[in-house]
Amino acid sequence: MRINALATVIFGITANPFTALADSNGSVRSAYALCSVIDGTGMASAPCEVSGWGSSVTTTLDTSSGEARKLCGQVANLMRSKGLTFDSGWTFQIKSPYSGDNSIAFCNL
Repeated sequence: MRINALATVIFGITANPFTALADSNGSVRSAYALCSVIDGTGMASAPCEVSGWGSSVTTTLDTSSGEARKLCGQVANLMRSKGLTFDSGWTFQIKSPYSGDNSIAFCNL
């Protein structure tokens, strides 16, 4: 399934030594690194979005809410394990092309 392929690509992320400590600039750099990987897979239905003001990373995937919730947790755990850190309050949100502005999965980074 496409979500498993996306997870496989995301698990290939390597840590950036300059973002080992959470700070505002580091959080934004980590967010753009995550978006770059997601966009690079070609599996997103729309470009990944980073909101520094809203402290969020949002992607749109054509998947079920159950699969999105599973992937969300995997991505959040992976970011921590690879040393891509975020200030408290940063979130990863997954939307569906059919969910409008509503997220189908949401987790803390």
